Amino acid sequence: MSAERIAVIGAGTMGAGIAGVAVSAGFEVTLYSRSVTTLDRAHAELANRVGDDADRVVRTTDLAAALDEATLVSENVLEDLALKRDMFAAFERHAPQDAVLTTNTSSVPITAIAEGLDCPGRVVGLHWFNPPTVMPLVEIVRGERTDDTTVERVRAVCAMIGREVIEVHRDVPGFVVNRLQYAMLREAIALVEAGVASMSDVDRAVATTLAPRWSASGPLELMDLAGLDTVEKVAGILMPDLSTQQDVPMLVIERVAAGALGTKAGRGFYEWTPERIAAAVAARDETVRLITERRIAG
Repeated sequence: MSAERIAVIGAGTMGAGIAGVAVSAGFEVTLYSRSVTTLDRAHAELANRVGDDADRVVRTTDLAAALDEATLVSENVLEDLALKRDMFAAFERHAPQDAVLTTNTSSVPITAIAEGLDCPGRVVGLHWFNPPTVMPLVEIVRGERTDDTTVERVRAVCAMIGREVIEVHRDVPGFVVNRLQYAMLREAIALVEAGVASMSDVDRAVATTLAPRWSASGPLELMDLAGLDTVEKVAGILMPDLSTQQDVPMLVIERVAAGALGTKAGRGFYEWTPERIAAAVAARDETVRLITERRIAG
């Protein structure tokens, strides 16, 4: 059965973006939300990202209609286990029996989402990154009962829509990318809290040195390039001194409590104007595009 009809459940930023990627790749796409306002906002965002292809996305507030004849379902609702279980139970009732059921969760265990379903083998994590229309990678995350055929089907869909994949063999919190990302975030905040460097200088260190290196070679390949004997010596000095904090950093807690949520609030670690937000988003998207094109060409 070819994956030709995709039902995207949840029309927020991620759901709208995934719908845009799929429709641009030639799939028939239905986008579901309980709110007409959310669907209208998603359509406007899609039009900005994928142009006239946005008009080919069917929008609906009828979940059963959205799932009808779907060969792949992409769930993008709130990160709440009870809500996701309710949604997947509805998927089993209304989607075709051979449809692949994917979740875009970044934190809820795949195994827990599939618990209690009649066919947990067809549930798999398909974790996208923001913005889906730009980021080249998705994580395929196995739950404890995910079937091999389910993994192969979503891998094939990803190839059809031009996305690279990594397969996460164990259903661990944060999967691969977020675990790597939050290890870096923890150390970045620890350096600022300890007065080692300013926020802007920590960001500059990553943007001008680590990020370019890692876009060319992953961290393990870079260790080979540096020489594992060197890595061994440096690790012996640095590893004992790195942050092992397990609580949410106070720099984050204090800002959230003060309503300084980042770009959505106009302030977070930095002050944000609409112009600065637009410039940062454009710079991010262009950088990712150039890196992706270089990987494809190379």
